Amino acid sequence: MMNGLNPTRARLLETFGLDVELTRGDGCKLYDAAGREYLDFLSQYGALPFGHNPSQIWKALNLQQEAMQPVMVQPLRAVGAERLANRLASITPHDLSVVSLANSGAEAVEAAIKLARARSGRDIILSTHNGFHGKTMGALSATGKPMYQKDFGGPARDFEYIAFGDIEELEAKLEADHGSIAAFIVEPIQGEGGVVCPADDSYLNDVIALCRKYGVLSIIDEIQTGLGRTGRLFACEECEQAPDMLLLGKALGGGLMPISAVVVRPEVWDDRFGFLHSSTFANNNLACAAANATLDLILDDDRAFIKDIAQNGDYFQEQLEALKDRYPGVLIDVRGRGYMRALEFRKPVERADSASMAFCGLNGGFIGLLSSYLLNVEGVLTAPVFNDAKVMRLQPPLIAGRAEIDRCISALDSVCGVLNRGDYHMLMRHLVTPERREQLEHTAPTAPQQGPARDVPGSAPGRFCFLIHYTQEADLLRSDPSFANFTAEERSTWLEWVKRVGPGFAWPVSGGTSRDGSTTEGMIMSVPLLPTDMMGKGRREARGMIQASAGIAAEFGASRLGLGAFTSIATNGGAAVAGRGVPVTSGNTLTTVSGVTALERAAWRAGIDPATANVVVVGATGAIGRLASLMLARRANQLTLVGNASNRQAQQFLDRVTDEVVHMLSNEHPSPSAGGLNRCVREYLEPQGDEMTKGVAHEFARACAERGRSVPITATTDLSKALATADLVLVATSAEVTFLDPTQLRPGTVVCDVARPPNVAHADLTENGVLVFDGGLVTPPFPVNLGPFQNLPEDLCWGCLGETMLLALEGETDDYSLGRDLSLVDADRISEMARRHGFEPAEPQWYGKSLTDSDFKRVAMAVSQRRKAEYRSKKSAKIWAAE
Repeated sequence: MMNGLNPTRARLLETFGLDVELTRGDGCKLYDAAGREYLDFLSQYGALPFGHNPSQIWKALNLQQEAMQPVMVQPLRAVGAERLANRLASITPHDLSVVSLANSGAEAVEAAIKLARARSGRDIILSTHNGFHGKTMGALSATGKPMYQKDFGGPARDFEYIAFGDIEELEAKLEADHGSIAAFIVEPIQGEGGVVCPADDSYLNDVIALCRKYGVLSIIDEIQTGLGRTGRLFACEECEQAPDMLLLGKALGGGLMPISAVVVRPEVWDDRFGFLHSSTFANNNLACAAANATLDLILDDDRAFIKDIAQNGDYFQEQLEALKDRYPGVLIDVRGRGYMRALEFRKPVERADSASMAFCGLNGGFIGLLSSYLLNVEGVLTAPVFNDAKVMRLQPPLIAGRAEIDRCISALDSVCGVLNRGDYHMLMRHLVTPERREQLEHTAPTAPQQGPARDVPGSAPGRFCFLIHYTQEADLLRSDPSFANFTAEERSTWLEWVKRVGPGFAWPVSGGTSRDGSTTEGMIMSVPLLPTDMMGKGRREARGMIQASAGIAAEFGASRLGLGAFTSIATNGGAAVAGRGVPVTSGNTLTTVSGVTALERAAWRAGIDPATANVVVVGATGAIGRLASLMLARRANQLTLVGNASNRQAQQFLDRVTDEVVHMLSNEHPSPSAGGLNRCVREYLEPQGDEMTKGVAHEFARACAERGRSVPITATTDLSKALATADLVLVATSAEVTFLDPTQLRPGTVVCDVARPPNVAHADLTENGVLVFDGGLVTPPFPVNLGPFQNLPEDLCWGCLGETMLLALEGETDDYSLGRDLSLVDADRISEMARRHGFEPAEPQWYGKSLTDSDFKRVAMAVSQRRKAEYRSKKSAKIWAAE
């Protein structure tokens, strides 16, 4: 059942194990339904100055009830609001003294924008990149982060941005455009930007002075920093001049009521704003009672409360710095002031030791995962900042003391230790408990409801995305070695859990420069599915994930999306992904070209002439198998096409491919290297023309029978029979298991296994005279580092990835290699592109081991011995016949 309260948020909390049912809050502590205690080091993003349920604030609210004072009296006088305004005027810096109240920080920003435009007669609002001022439309437009704007028609007109902390850029902008700028709005510390402090302590002072110099209004947004958070009552209190407007919120309501304020210099106030700006719920006496009680507590005993925050804040900083020194490989930076702190973690991709960590880091889930561990394992509540995927915010209630700081540091030490050891199974273990497994089984994830994206950038030349997935459990353990410590049940639960995370970026690929000077770079993407999840009942869900990946690639600006392994099979060779904003390729053409070329080269090294060989294609009805059959038919002496015996339509599909092979050969002039099949078709059949004729293979078979020769092309579902006389074998099925035992093949057989996962079982072939190698691999013109996903040397890559990079290098804008009916024309074109850019079929290897000359000599010896035996057998048969 869909959660009625923002199902998107509910799904996110459930996925990361943050869906704790909290039943009680007291000061810095929270308690769940089972009575477990948690330490709150988030304090509602700084909105809980006295923690949960502060008695003094409740007392003020209860007194309002007892006195039966009216709460809302708009448009008449509100006595509590007037008292609050006068108190704010008395404590804010310099001549700030006129107050307008609102219900939230975003509303305060909206009011400030309106006042600035009314007072100045200008429209442009200048703010900073990566700043944050709220999520209503005006505040959203001032927020210098396109991610929050683009899907909502933002930013509104007349909003511009400069770098935070760069006073020289501000002066240049004001000097050039002050005549059109109404105001500059800035935070003393960029909270959602990553708790970023200006490098120069005089930044705020200089901002106010410059704005005053050029006649531009200055708006200091202290919604998060104000009222003690930084160890000062206001971060701007020591500036030489007052800002034109000071914005307050969050802590002003004491953690129980929403309220905010715009405090203005008298000469900035404008009666047009005063007449026209109002709010139904602003100025209500109940929220103002909470705010007045908040000021009582903060200002009591000569602001002793704030002095404690300053001292404890220094202690907090010292402990965080010591933590960074203990874990230099985990932490980059400690930032902030007072009780507004943050830890910047190293990007998971820098460690290159975990695919799941890289995935979480690249898709914004890394700090969420750490916060999940801290909450569920250590009992400490933290959260990411909104604008930086590698920064954790630490904003305890202002009443927290050193004991609470020490407990938080201990919890952080634990999570840093886990990361330092690469012990990622411990980081995720709480997500794979039996209870979580039961939850996953009984609450199906709600599919994300996404409309069309706005403002998707044009694709960047040479940029690609390539989609991968786990092909077998061994992939999971290779890319995340610590997961070997999971039990089998925990691994199974993790594989179910990660499906809920969905598709996303997995690893950056630096790419390189091809032989003709073109450049490419891109991103590996992942759908967290196994082959079994992509077939049968799971096919629809898998297609949805893959199609969502295409949208992500388009927003990334990819000029090409490539589909790896079963992502192509699950989407009908990529056809189901086409038309989603980025050109698509299944990669099957270059995979086939490299596989066929490698098989032919291996044949020659083993002493086998393809033109005299019996060639078998296993999986001939699939996209790769069909194209390989067409390519190998040009050179083979005998071609056997093998289909899946368990598929009732297999023979029908095989007959179609056989027709296609014969039809193609009938129209081609045999090359000097053509095999017996090619020459035979041209000799026995007239050219069939462009239109494929059903049954042309039967016509060819009749022609062979009339001439008393065996048919050089056959189609069967009997794999054992087909392999019994094979010289060369190409395997390219969609089966997710190994089914071919190479030890049962006759000596002198060469096998190219293109399938992923492999279809040919690993075995010791030193005594068998059989050669097997992984096909469909290419050597690109530059190294390819796939980090924890690397299962090939950097000088090799899969053919489907190679085709993706190749088409990106070429600047090709059409879809490629889609569907089952891959084109020989496209194969020839891909071959030409590959030569021009420097992509070559890889030297043969099998299960990670390169094949050597001795491997080929061993097979060549077996081939020679077999031929001698066959010659002796034929000679004996002739003698017996003569006698």
